[in-house]
Amino acid sequence: MNNQIPPTSIRLPEDLKRWLGHRAVDNGVSLTKEVISILYTEMRKGGESDERKVA
Repeated sequence: MNNQIPPTSIRLPEDLKRWLGHRAVDNGVSLTKEVISILYTEMRKGGESDERKVA
């Protein structure tokens, strides 16, 4: 049974990628985990349902 999430590609400007990389190092996590953490934090702030349609 394969329970891995399929990868999603996004293009990031170099300055944003660098900033995220520094944040990830400071927090002792991977770049992916840092991005997920930021996105979940923002999602919770908005109080929006996770069942909304995505573009």
